[in-house]
Amino acid sequence: MALRSLFKNLNAFQKTALVTIAVTFLLIFIGGLVRATGAGLGCPDWPKCFGLWIPPTTAAELPEAYDPAEFNAFKTWMEYVNRLVGVLVGFLIVLTFLFSIKYLRNTPSVFFGAVAALILVLFQGWLGGQVVLSGLQSGMITIHMVVAVLILNVLIWTWFRSVKDRVRISIGGRARKNLMVTIFVLLAVILLQVIFGSQVREALEMVKAAYPALDRSLWIEQVGRIDMIHRTFSWLVLAFVLLFLYQSVKHAGGTALPFLAGLTLAATLLQVLLGAGLVYLGIPPAAQVFHLWIAAFMTAVPFFALLMTLQSRPGSVRGT
Repeated sequence: MALRSLFKNLNAFQKTALVTIAVTFLLIFIGGLVRATGAGLGCPDWPKCFGLWIPPTTAAELPEAYDPAEFNAFKTWMEYVNRLVGVLVGFLIVLTFLFSIKYLRNTPSVFFGAVAALILVLFQGWLGGQVVLSGLQSGMITIHMVVAVLILNVLIWTWFRSVKDRVRISIGGRARKNLMVTIFVLLAVILLQVIFGSQVREALEMVKAAYPALDRSLWIEQVGRIDMIHRTFSWLVLAFVLLFLYQSVKHAGGTALPFLAGLTLAATLLQVLLGAGLVYLGIPPAAQVFHLWIAAFMTAVPFFALLMTLQSRPGSVRGT
């Protein structure tokens, strides 16, 4: 099946949902940039920033209640842009929800998926405030990241439900079942790896705070067991990605699944390279940003493949 057939002649809901998915990807990227640059507390309060709806550009513009020593223009505006894009995602999800109402009668899963995304983004907005007010407390950042990935994939599921009737794939019954199991386990392993990676990032923040004079290249040595678990788990991810690719090529060669499996493999190999760069090149911030962003991509592509497999019909392999 050609993927482009899913993207033809889209209605207002489908177009809006796709834009929302794209902007959510952008938000995850900006969130990674905020973390990598240490700008998470660039705005010390919430929902305002230094008591203002539009933050200052210089310390001289700060309200009297705030210490100028706390102000860093770059970090403040980095966090502020992060919040603005978050608000944009919120508005887009509200719009997606409004457009989904017409599906309530004939395809209610689309409507309820949009409702779930709306609830999650409201929760994420509240959680973002708690992350700031807690002073980036350990565990809160990991939850924030997991919810972002969850929002992304709920949006993908909701959009897919609106175009599911365009899927024309048949896969042999046993092969179909094996593929579904493999992709499901792969997604579970990737999600665990995302959680471990976020915990490594939190540990690095703790090392930075505890040893401010320590060279950046030595931070990773202080992280401890969670870093070793994260590294070891990457091989398990790679093993299941290779199994996904093998089964896709062997049992669904005439469909889009091998392409999706190949994308997942490419992302996994890039993650391994970025991870090695983080360890051996002194944790460069750019590598941190892309490492996090690609992790979100790695959840989305296999999830989309799982949706296509679930929508396929048992039988001999056939793709359009």
